[in-house]
Amino acid sequence: MFTGLSTIQLLLILAGTFVIWRNVQTNLISPLCHIPGPFLARLTPYWLVFIDLAGTRTTTIHQLHQKYGPVVRIGPKELSFADQASVNEMYSQQTAFMKAEIYDSMSVKPLGIFSLRDKGLHSQRRSLLSYAFSQANVTTCAPLVHAQVAKLVGKIGAKKGMPVDMLLLFRLFSLDVVGELFLGSSFGGLDNEDPPQFLLDIDQHFLLSGIEWNFPWIYALMTILPFQGVQWFLGARRRLNEYGENAYRTYIKRFGRESGRKDLLTKILSPKDGNQVLTDRETYTEIGNLVFAGTDTTSTTLTYLFWELTRNPEWQQRIRDELRGLDRNDSSSDGVQLLKASDAPVLEAVINEALRLHPAAPASLPRATPPGGAQLGLYYIPEDTVVSAQCYTTQRDPTAFPDPDTFDPERWLKNEQTDPKAKDLFMPFSKGTRACLGRPLAMMELREATSALLLKYSVTAAPETTADSMAMRDHFLVLPKGGRCDLIFEPL
Repeated sequence: MFTGLSTIQLLLILAGTFVIWRNVQTNLISPLCHIPGPFLARLTPYWLVFIDLAGTRTTTIHQLHQKYGPVVRIGPKELSFADQASVNEMYSQQTAFMKAEIYDSMSVKPLGIFSLRDKGLHSQRRSLLSYAFSQANVTTCAPLVHAQVAKLVGKIGAKKGMPVDMLLLFRLFSLDVVGELFLGSSFGGLDNEDPPQFLLDIDQHFLLSGIEWNFPWIYALMTILPFQGVQWFLGARRRLNEYGENAYRTYIKRFGRESGRKDLLTKILSPKDGNQVLTDRETYTEIGNLVFAGTDTTSTTLTYLFWELTRNPEWQQRIRDELRGLDRNDSSSDGVQLLKASDAPVLEAVINEALRLHPAAPASLPRATPPGGAQLGLYYIPEDTVVSAQCYTTQRDPTAFPDPDTFDPERWLKNEQTDPKAKDLFMPFSKGTRACLGRPLAMMELREATSALLLKYSVTAAPETTADSMAMRDHFLVLPKGGRCDLIFEPL
């Protein structure tokens, strides 16, 4: 049949046959063929990989939902949802949808609670850690947090009237807080001019994770390249592990396992009612993951919150007026009473609006469809299909959040706190059993840092900080397009 055909011609025929078959399979045979989405998504997942590398995956998927509706096919076996019912089904307390395989590449090995995909293992690990993150235990850490807030205020005071890169400064602040709470001492970020190596290694770890997951053959090649720069890059994960282990062992030597120190590591080492404790390796692995999670999420939220306050200065004054009416004298060890949501509803509204409009982790939260498949809305989804929702889109649902692209904290002083749909679609800390354990700590940092700065300074944007420079670029977590956020603080 193929007499006279060259090898190249034969290969072209085979390739063409494969493309035709794949097109028929994905467009006519696949159970997902009736779900709308871009044509390339039916053929290959790599169309989205390159968009992801450019930092525009989240906004691209959001635009697809605006075009196609609440369910979009974004890969041959991957779907994105944005409706209330599907979000609740995928991320509920009793969901059968487990985290997808991609999470295996997102944490330093061995895997911690963030990346554990086995439901039983995750439930066990969460039960061992959740006590440490209770509101009561986080509250006892207030003096350590206040000490870092005071350093942040002083650092800005030293540069009053001059542009300050607040993206970097908030990262250093958040890193020092989690260092104090999980490792017994800060990383010294606010005490030095140059960021610590640990922070640089966090950035390199996330880059490595993207390469390993999307281009495993490139990652494998990199591991055998004899170039010093490449090997230093690859060594970021090893350095993170070593730092975490060494800091943990130093903590044990310095404070002991039942020190009574008012930090969160003490609570992890001394669980409630004599419950099972983590092994040392499990403990410093979890600490490393908690440091990752607690640094860029809080700092990104603070960055965009203060940028929005420069564009909406009336909210700066409303927060000040509210805070000045509070009596925050207290008999606690550092003499300052912690702010609660009920104390300062205007401040809480501004924080919630920053979390809604600029979530630090805006991207898809992928889940694997359970064995036997499942029904989501109008569609039956076959098993092993990856499904997800992204809070960047759910938190811009105009039926729950009118005028969704506008920064409007007033919405939180009205209906959004009680509207069931808004509650379901507001998920900056995720939802269900996989919701962020560190939410009480994050909210404490956001309240205390924001209130301390606004009571001392007014803030404006430097000329180089614009809507374009602050446009979102996301690689799961968010960075401004310009890579910095220069703001100017003036004493009141």
